[in-house]
Amino acid sequence: MKLAIFDFDGTLLMGDTLPCLGKEWLRQKRSKTRYMTVVLLVSPVLLLYKARLISRETMKGLAFRRFNRLFTKMTRREIREFFLQAYPHLYKQFNRVVLEEIKLAKEQGFHCVLLSGAYIELLQIVSTELEIDTVIGAKLSYKDNEYDHKGETPFIDGRSKRSLLLQAFADKEVDWKASRAFGDSFTDICILEAVGEGVAVNPDLELLSHAQDNGWRVVAHSSSAGM
Repeated sequence: MKLAIFDFDGTLLMGDTLPCLGKEWLRQKRSKTRYMTVVLLVSPVLLLYKARLISRETMKGLAFRRFNRLFTKMTRREIREFFLQAYPHLYKQFNRVVLEEIKLAKEQGFHCVLLSGAYIELLQIVSTELEIDTVIGAKLSYKDNEYDHKGETPFIDGRSKRSLLLQAFADKEVDWKASRAFGDSFTDICILEAVGEGVAVNPDLELLSHAQDNGWRVVAHSSSAGM
């Protein structure tokens, strides 16, 4: 088995999931009060990052945990419905080049994997629409079928991505050298270096430098996918 592994934020989606979902929350005319509460929770984290007092990975982890409060008192079904309504609008922001890479990988017999720190409920919708084989993402905590903000919803960073990937395919015979992976950030390096072909998609400066030093393919963001 050979894998084609795709990151979501900044790779398939031309941007970060949380700001996009915040806009979707407002577009769907959901509670502005709850949205503003989350904005107030997340804003100090962004200020610390902009002041270069915390790393991008730390910022994303803290923002993720605070953003989850948006789903307070929502059932699993209600959260899924929110993501279902959001998907067509997120799709407009998908990178056409990466969509073509997914199509090509399927034609070439790769087992396609969507691996991200984004919500697995959202990623499952994406994978169904794009016919991706395996999804690995962040799992919200539920209690009595309702989102539990006191429960543990682990943030998936670069290192845990690799661990989760190896765990998912522990009982499979994977040809890692024949596999390929797509990512946009240096935090994706654990995955990109685990395969024979790493592809940098609109990479940050650190990943771009590493990709150039190692002769990796570099692709830019395309125009949006449209509908």
